[in-house]
Amino acid sequence: ARGRSDAMRTWSALALVLALVAHATGDAAADTPARRAEAFFQSSSSSPAGGSNHTSNWAVLVDASRYWFNYRHIANTLSLYRTVKRLGIPDSNIILMLADDVSCSPRNSFPASVFGNANHRANLYGDNIEVDYRGYEVTPENLLRVLTDRHAPGTPRSKRLLTDAGSNVFLYITGHGGDEFMKFQDQTEIMSKDIADALEQMREKRRYNEVLFIAETCQAATLAARFYSPGVLAIGSSEKGENSYSHHLDRSIGLSVIDRFTYWTLEFMESVTPHGAATLAQWFSQLTNHRLHSTARPQTSLFPRGAHDARVTDFLGHVSKAAPMAGGGYEGLSSSRRGRVSESADAGDDDAVTRGGDGRGDGGGGGAAAK
Repeated sequence: ARGRSDAMRTWSALALVLALVAHATGDAAADTPARRAEAFFQSSSSSPAGGSNHTSNWAVLVDASRYWFNYRHIANTLSLYRTVKRLGIPDSNIILMLADDVSCSPRNSFPASVFGNANHRANLYGDNIEVDYRGYEVTPENLLRVLTDRHAPGTPRSKRLLTDAGSNVFLYITGHGGDEFMKFQDQTEIMSKDIADALEQMREKRRYNEVLFIAETCQAATLAARFYSPGVLAIGSSEKGENSYSHHLDRSIGLSVIDRFTYWTLEFMESVTPHGAATLAQWFSQLTNHRLHSTARPQTSLFPRGAHDARVTDFLGHVSKAAPMAGGGYEGLSSSRRGRVSESADAGDDDAVTRGGDGRGDGGGGGAAAK
């Protein structure tokens, strides 16, 4: 009996040693460089709130209005341009379209400057700006060419939207519009169906992962009425039958300098950081009827994960990608991920400009000029 007891104790000790060895081996295997890299890619490819498997962010920002009295539309566009740059999207991933150059207008009392607030705390034009389409280049045809990548031969890369199936696209357009249309240059129009068909071409050509579409004009929501492609979240500054309004007047310029939708958007963006977890739903909740004097309601029927599960920086921020160097210990990485190149966006001097107010601040809440 004593011999059997000693044998049992010996086998138990041996089993314990084997279990400890197996556990240690498992931990070591789980902590290989390949597994750590794989875990990094999995964690960086999904947002904390929901899950977006995008690999790049792009922005198309369009001011469709010409003439000095439409100053605020240029300020709207430049304000969002400064914001997306502050949050990390580089100029190489931004298509900026300005139908007029009010900074050089003889009526401008502040040459080479555009302000979005009467306090003039931030010059939205500044030195670090890259306009890709200006003046009469800003047309419905060119916007559709940008979206579908159907350009004339010789078109430079700076004028092209070089997206792929992993790209999230922020498409913003401001100007004068009406029921399912937006005017360009006060001469031509783009229809909701035109944009809808362009987005469908983008989907068929695998040119986007998700799209955030924002229109700031009268009856803005109707510009997304004909959309039918999946993965598109749209919001307008007003609904059918409603006007969109300016926020306040700058007496030294003699015009309203920013619209209400953009003003309150910038107010919210002040608290958003490149690595923050603020969601689109939190952003949209700030755009109340009391503040806008119109109704801004997101259209989420084509956007499966919803505004609550999408971060602001899923569209307006940077995307960092990294890959380990080829070599021993990384054989476990999938081939599609070995080729990824590290990249990060540098917001540069725009951080200081935007923290200075993104072109708005305490400038009151007066005027109500309808688009």
